[in-house]
Amino acid sequence: MQNTIEAMHIEIKNQIEDLPSYVDYLAKLAAPPESEKEGKHCIFTGAGDSYAASMAAEALSRRFARSYDPYELSRNPSDSSDSHLYVISVSGKTKSNIQAARAARGFAREITAITANPESLLATSTDNLIQLRFRNEDKLTPGTSSFTTSLLASFSRIKGLPKLTNLSDVYDSALSWSENIEIPLNSTTFLVGTGLSYPLAIYGKAKIFEVLGSKSNSQRTEQFSHMELFSLTKDDLVIILPENNHDDQAIKLHNLLEEQSFRTLILSPDEHNEIERSLAVAIHLQVLTWKNAEMKGIKECAFINKRNLLDISDKMIYVN
Repeated sequence: MQNTIEAMHIEIKNQIEDLPSYVDYLAKLAAPPESEKEGKHCIFTGAGDSYAASMAAEALSRRFARSYDPYELSRNPSDSSDSHLYVISVSGKTKSNIQAARAARGFAREITAITANPESLLATSTDNLIQLRFRNEDKLTPGTSSFTTSLLASFSRIKGLPKLTNLSDVYDSALSWSENIEIPLNSTTFLVGTGLSYPLAIYGKAKIFEVLGSKSNSQRTEQFSHMELFSLTKDDLVIILPENNHDDQAIKLHNLLEEQSFRTLILSPDEHNEIERSLAVAIHLQVLTWKNAEMKGIKECAFINKRNLLDISDKMIYVN
């Protein structure tokens, strides 16, 4: 019987075919109006992986768009005034997202659900729908293609999407890059990112939590040197995600850590287009966590075996 680590691997590979097809679907949707060009007057909200996607949309827009935690937005719905609110939820059943959408009614100029479930309570609580389309293995697995399609759906509201023709090469690159990287199970993996790479650091942290159950932390490049750096030990791992090849501060941090014999590595894909680069970073982090689980002989994702924590999570997240 297929285990969740095997299912995760299949879902990672499915992205090679599914993401280009999804770009074609998004290209057929009506373009945003001129008033929302480049993300102006737009708010993106979501929880978990979807929060990382919301933050990525804000970063791609050069802060024209805003990202919000959905619970915070539901408590302050007037913050959505005169904005197009995009609510990202793969299941469409997350309580805080539904509450945010309902609370924003009368404040936001328009509310759009970004969800895989067009029959969900979220979808029926909003004005419009952008459907997330991807294959899954009908198992409870960490979000892979659900995250990358959420990225693409959000990004499509800000700028035109590129044709994705090299995802097979990206997957092969991720396999090669992650081959000899061991994520520590009993110490901390720090993911440090600049700009658009910072939300991807949050996403990578989530995959380490969900798949391996080990400690992880995400931080912006500048802030890491002021705070988390002072907790670093030689058993920890620092994964640095530069925004691009000209991110001098990120590269300097990597070099200084390496000089002091700390475990550090840098992930800087060759893609020049920032959307393609974001997808490449996400896929590299997915492959890294899956490969580590495989190397360590882990058969089931960590959250599957933590039934008490999963029960708390379900009671906090979903509509009763």
